[in-house]
Amino acid sequence: MNIAISGLRSQIARILQKNLTSEQAAVVADYFVWAEMTGNTTQGIVKMMGTEPIQDIVPQGEVAIMKDTKLSQIIDAKRNPAPFVSQIATEVAIQKASEYGFAIIGVRNAFSSNGAQGYYVEQIADAGLIGIMCSRSPASAAAFGGIDPVFGTNPIGFGFPTLDKPIVFDAATSAMTFYGLVLAKARGEEIPENMAIDSEGNPTIDPAAAMDGALLPFDRSYKGSGFAMAIETLAGPLLGGAWVDNKTFEEEWGTVVIAIDPELTVGRDELKANVSDMLDKIRVARTRDGGEIRLPSEHARRRYAAAKERGYIEIDDAVARELGIAA
Repeated sequence: MNIAISGLRSQIARILQKNLTSEQAAVVADYFVWAEMTGNTTQGIVKMMGTEPIQDIVPQGEVAIMKDTKLSQIIDAKRNPAPFVSQIATEVAIQKASEYGFAIIGVRNAFSSNGAQGYYVEQIADAGLIGIMCSRSPASAAAFGGIDPVFGTNPIGFGFPTLDKPIVFDAATSAMTFYGLVLAKARGEEIPENMAIDSEGNPTIDPAAAMDGALLPFDRSYKGSGFAMAIETLAGPLLGGAWVDNKTFEEEWGTVVIAIDPELTVGRDELKANVSDMLDKIRVARTRDGGEIRLPSEHARRRYAAAKERGYIEIDDAVARELGIAA
């Protein structure tokens, strides 16, 4: 279904105001619209579906600061939606790193996914800083060799300034995202093979069985599993939040945002020139079929620009029906 960008934003905000203020709803809606415009549909409005739709979250109070230093901050989200609190954390990271050269900001006690890490680290890179962000979530992915879910999908994102637009990379450490399962289930589709196992550890292509079982590491090996564990540590134990909650403890989403000022090393201008030169060298490397080398974030940026020029977004019909979104 095609829908005007402004119309989608207003309808999302209206749905979100079920339990959020208009300010909070606007911040979250801005994120969702960005995700849909960039084609990142498993991190977009599908998060308003599933077993824990974001609009059903009831915050426990206003966001609070648990600890604050010139280089760091730990934020108690008070069960506010993660996209709202992650935006706050991103802005604090930019402010502190711009003033002191470095910042590490933690968010705990959120009760939803914050979505694509790229949305936030790109803002940090736009400020001339290096951005790093990683998040944990309730257990949905197995450790290598195990069949019980112990890690979340545990994504990580990096943003680097260049002489042009920032270069951004983000990815989950699981073979697919949890909301990829939600979307497949809503569409009545199977998932690809070798992505997930059921509750008994058997391979499955049924998204519902995978949701009851576990996703696999992105590389189906100990390396991906170790990567997920490292992110679990940074976004859980480092913040004093939840970790390996495995549906048996109180669920919680945790996030760490890091911002680094290149002035601590070569300087902002030199870093931008160096990164741009690196990307140029990658682009001219040979390919077997003469095609284009795909660099992170470039396709998403093109999709965003195309949607902005058109003035409308194509959203999934099944998602639109379930949410009651109209063209």
